[in-house]
Amino acid sequence: MHQSSSVLSATGTRWLDRPAGPPMTQRLTIGLTGGIGSGKTEVTHILRELGAVVIDADGIAHLSYRPGTPAYEAIVRLFGRDILDGSGVIDRGRLGTIVFSDPGSGRREKLEAIVWPATREWIEGRLAKEEGRGTRAVVIEVSKLFEAGWDQFVDVVWAVEVPPGDAGNSEIARRVQARSGFDEARTRERVAAQMTREERIERADLVIENAATLDFLREQVKTAWQTTRARSE
Repeated sequence: MHQSSSVLSATGTRWLDRPAGPPMTQRLTIGLTGGIGSGKTEVTHILRELGAVVIDADGIAHLSYRPGTPAYEAIVRLFGRDILDGSGVIDRGRLGTIVFSDPGSGRREKLEAIVWPATREWIEGRLAKEEGRGTRAVVIEVSKLFEAGWDQFVDVVWAVEVPPGDAGNSEIARRVQARSGFDEARTRERVAAQMTREERIERADLVIENAATLDFLREQVKTAWQTTRARSE
């Protein structure tokens, strides 16, 4: 989309100036990203309430771990059978410990090189189906949108962010502990494996600051949804 001037709305949703991008298709595709614990899931709940079709890329990625898939076989070959539980299913907790415990090992990048292409193929098929159904707007939620290069096949990127500093870090730790049971050390490992808040903001088209109540977040998302759709027409 990449048009108009930078705007700070009354709700705190910020549009950022970007160079002109390629023309959009008739279907608007929004890439939704943000750091761990930023509140992306809450944003997708609100978007569904507003009638959006939402694709959870991380959830799709987990499907590629299922026994019998090409990605499953490649992951087991790479990391060994110690990552499997008693029934032969990949234990994602065990795999995550291996992948994130040694950032310099390259294991995470090797895992992503297996999982991301399989995930993208599935999503492209889903987008084609939505195009055939006449769906006008689709949101793809993906934590590592920029790292995977998926900003190249969406029309506009939203970044959901928590304010910087100790207060923001504490809020991230609280949310991740409540959701996933991670302690602060494991949360820091996940944060360190992602692009920084500043890097995402630099590349996003729109930033949603998730710093207050759920009602405040809902107003931001509603404004962003309406504005994004209006700009695409």
